[in-house]
Formats: sequence, C-alpha cells, structure tokens
Amino acid sequence: MTRLSRHLLWIAAAAPVMAGVELGRRIFANNDDARFAVLAQDVFSQGLRFFPELNGAPYYNKPALLAWLIALVSWPGGDVTQLTAALPSAAAGVATAFAVWALGRDMFGPEAGTYAALVTVATQGFFLQARLPLPDMLMTCFITAGLWQFWRMTQDGARGVHLVAGAARPAWAEGGLRQARVAPWLGFYGCVAAAFWAKGPAGFLPLAVALGWAAATPHAGAWRRLRLGPGLPVLALLVAPWWLLALAADGAAIRDTVVVDHLMWYLPQTLTWKSVTAPLRNSFGILFPWVLVLPVVAVNAVRVVRARGGGSDRVRVLLVWALVTLVVVGVSRQQRLRYYLPLVPPVALLIAWWLASAVPRSREAARMPWRTYAVGAAALGVITAGVLVAGGGLPRDASLSLPASVLEVLVLAGGLLTMIGALVWGVRERRVVRAFAVAWLGSAVFVLGAYHWEVERFNAAHDFPRVSQRMKPALQDASVLATWGVPELPLSFYMNRRVVAVETNAELDRVMSRAGPAVAIMTEGVLASSRERFAVLVNDRLALRSVSLVRKE
Repeated sequence: MTRLSRHLLWIAAAAPVMAGVELGRRIFANNDDARFAVLAQDVFSQGLRFFPELNGAPYYNKPALLAWLIALVSWPGGDVTQLTAALPSAAAGVATAFAVWALGRDMFGPEAGTYAALVTVATQGFFLQARLPLPDMLMTCFITAGLWQFWRMTQDGARGVHLVAGAARPAWAEGGLRQARVAPWLGFYGCVAAAFWAKGPAGFLPLAVALGWAAATPHAGAWRRLRLGPGLPVLALLVAPWWLLALAADGAAIRDTVVVDHLMWYLPQTLTWKSVTAPLRNSFGILFPWVLVLPVVAVNAVRVVRARGGGSDRVRVLLVWALVTLVVVGVSRQQRLRYYLPLVPPVALLIAWWLASAVPRSREAARMPWRTYAVGAAALGVITAGVLVAGGGLPRDASLSLPASVLEVLVLAGGLLTMIGALVWGVRERRVVRAFAVAWLGSAVFVLGAYHWEVERFNAAHDFPRVSQRMKPALQDASVLATWGVPELPLSFYMNRRVVAVETNAELDRVMSRAGPAVAIMTEGVLASSRERFAVLVNDRLALRSVSLVRKE
C-alpha cells in the first residue's frame, strides 16, 4: 500500500463514521430543520417540480436542490423519513472531508491533507450539520470543492505556467496537476453555481473569497488569474434558469423574495451587543473543540505571511478565505450558528499547515501565545456574561445542551483533556503524528459524547413524532389544522398534512371559520389569552411547554 493510499484510507474510514453515527435519530423540532423534508414530501407525492410547495404555497426562497436529493434517496423506501432526509447532508459531509483532503494535499502535502480532513469531521459544526436536512452542508461541500479548483486555477494557467510567484510547486502538487486536465476555472465557477443551487446567493461566497485573495495578493496579474471574463458569463448561465423560471411562475413573489430574503437577510445590521458578539460566539461553537488551538495557529500564520517566507502564499489564501467568510457572514442581519459552517474547512487547513509544516520546521511555531489565550478567555467570559444579561438569563432549552450526569462530565472532560494534552506534548516533543492521532480520538469522543447525550434530551423535549401520533385520531375529520405558538413545519412533516400557522386572533378566526371542521394546536399561554371559547381535545407537552389540540365550541 502506497503512502497516498494509507492517507486516503484514514479519510475513507473516519469521514463516513463521523457523518453516519446516529444518523436519522434527531427529531426535526423547528421550521428550519423540517423545511426541506416537507418540500421533499411534496416532491415525493406530487412529482418533480421546479418549485415544490411548502404547505400549499410554492417555495421561492431558495433553490430546491436539497429537496430533490432527499426525495431521490427516499424513493426506494417509499417515504421521506428522518433518516432519508438527513442522508444527502451526511453524503455532502463525507464529500467535504475529501475535498478538504485534496486541497490540503495540493497545498502542503498528503499528511497535511489528512490532518485537515480529520479536523474537519471532528468539529461540532460538521458533526451536527451532517445530520440535519439543511442546505448548509451541501453548500459548504460545493464551496470547498470550488476553492480547491480556485487554488489549482492560481497554480496552473492555460499555458501551464506557474502563476503564484515566490512559491515553488511541491512534488505532490506536480503529479496532481498532471491529472485530469479539465480547466480549473471551469471547475471553480461550476462549483460556485452548484453552491448557489444548494442555498441561493449565499453560495456566491467562493467568488467573494477569490476577489479578496486578488485584492490581498501583492503579485502582479492576480486579478487576471481569476478569469472573470469567461467565468462570470458561465456562472450567470448556470444560475439564470432559477431566476427566469421563478419570474415566469410568479414575478411578484420572486421580487419579494429577492428584496426580503436575499437582500434584507444579508444586509449589515445595526450595531448591538448581540450583533457584535454573535460572530465570535457562533465561530467558537461551530469550530469547537479545535478552536482551542486556533490562537497559536493564527499567530504563526500571520507571522509567516508578514515575513513572506516559504509557503506564505498558501497560508495567505487560507487566511483570506477564513477572514472573508467571517466578515461576510458576521455582518449579515440574520445570525445562525450554521451560517458559520463554511468557516470549518479553511480553519482545519490552517491547523493542518501548522501541524505538518510550521511545527516541524520552527521551534518558534511550538511556543504558546499565552497572552493571546488569556485575552481570548477574558473576551469569551465577557461576551457570555453580556449575552446572559441582555437575554434575561439562559434560554428555555439551554439545559438540554448541558451535561446532566457525572458520567457525561467525565467522558466529555476526558476527551477534551486528552486532546489538549496530546497536542501540547506532541508539539513540544516534535512527535506530531502520534500526538495528533491521540488528540483526534479525544476530540471525536468529545463531539460524539456531547451529541449522543444532548440529542436524547432534545428528542425527549421535542417529541413531535409521539405528539403527532397521539393527536392524529382527533384529526380524522378535520379539514384545517392551525397552529399558534408551535412551529408548523415539524407538525406538517410528522403528520404528513398541511398545517396553517397563525399569530393573531384575527388570523385564527379566519382559519377556524373555513368550511368544514377546523382544529388548532396552541400553547397553554396562547389558549389562556384567546378571546374565543374552545373545546380541548388533547393535552400534551412539547418543547418544554404545555400544548393543546382544540376546536371551537
């Protein structure tokens, strides 16, 4: 077995395990989690449509690529389930790991590629998003593949000229570039288009990274390397069908989507404590536990780029990738933890560079910047305290993520301490390979254990399947099912029927007054404050609140 085969074997063994353990177990408990599963149910029942319906209305907010893929993998079993809905994300996660490996191999060698791929699959962001039917993992896969092609585009031009000055082409890259002579610029713009089809305009992130790289690169001709002349028309041609068909189907709706969901959603927000701290909190959460080594990696990366030494061009690409992603996502009006998933690949590659290249070559790279760590820890403490004060304390479901037993604390602390201890020892003793293996096992134990116990509590608190089955007998004759205070799409998915969301008494009156019997699911607080009189059919608990299935008396 060759050295390259051994590296590939590690990824082929680890990535599917980290993407597949407990796959399909997590309940879809909010509208975001259930949205594409419900769209896939529509595709499955009504046939392939360019704009599948979401509870009776065509869905124009994002392209439906993920819904089509879910329907495709659900077809052999005859139904969309929690497992089949999560399968495309898991497959995209595995593909992302291989794309990270390929890019790391081309930049720093096979060993670095293996480090990067293994770090990627052992982050909390990867582990969670590979199990949810959301487009973020699919988009991240295409973004990573696109930036791998972008790197090749900067290394090999149309006439075979090495295009990044001051960086000798490594032997492993020379062999890789002789394979598959498809123009890298076509691969780059094609992957950008695929990322758009996964999640809409957010998929244009690789283009922003490429522009940021050209602006930050001191070498002459950097802008020419982007091939914007032929590339942008190709990109426009690949994404235009969605826009044109949407405008033809419902011009007014698509214009509202562009303004509200595509522009207003991403425009910078007003500065508040939450808006300033959200990027830091979300980045920390999505990259944990490997974010703990990021300060020392970042210090060394900046030092190398400023010194313009060997490999500085490669490190600069990764720093630009990470910073552009952080800025573009961080200034957006809406903030979600999963929006920061595209930050995982560049950070994993930076960590891999540090382990495979910086530490073995320089004693300086092994020194821990304790002041940086102290400042980071203090900032994290201040941010946490500020968020708790601004939010009025812990969120209702925060306890679901906290360890609930001594065993959990011991396992999680053991995994984390093993990771940190192994890395510190390996860096000091220059035995990185063995140390990384132990550290990776520790990080894998941490993310696996944290997810396993958290999902048990999460499912118990958000048991939509049980509540849906319990309420179904009372819905046999109901022509309309409304919900107030309870997310409608999980109910729609588990009951496999349309559910109408209402937020005011006027909306509830309008829905309940339709022809035929109508029922509603509402929280205890909403029911108590309603001016209407209802007969309670079923009482239960859902999402840590009491809920009732009611009809008008």
